[in-house]
Amino acid sequence: MKDIPLHDIKPLAEVPDNSLLILMIIGAVIASMILIILVIWIWKKFKEVKEINLRKVYMEKIHNVDTDNAKQAAYEISEYGRFVALSEKEKRLLDDLNQRLSQYKYKKSVEKIDKETLGYFHVFLEVLDAT
Repeated sequence: MKDIPLHDIKPLAEVPDNSLLILMIIGAVIASMILIILVIWIWKKFKEVKEINLRKVYMEKIHNVDTDNAKQAAYEISEYGRFVALSEKEKRLLDDLNQRLSQYKYKKSVEKIDKETLGYFHVFLEVLDAT
């Protein structure tokens, strides 16, 4: 048999191979999703640490209030108490304490803090320490 040319068979067609491009796109999408999730997780952890540290700082300041200077102590207890009182019970105790401390504020000279007000302050500190 001689070589007979076949006219009805077409030559091989080139098929484009995009599998590497598709793999790279899928990998980039997955990597970007993981990166976004990681950034969000780190952001939340950073915010939690910042909030906890601020609360600790205010708790330390309210525990170290000098009650001998009644006027300054009244202002400091009111200021730091707003930042550390979170629950309803703490807020109620702080309101009662602020009412008692109002007699030591806004005056030129004040007396020492009385024992009953100091008792309210110590109860407030105990409730804060319990949480």
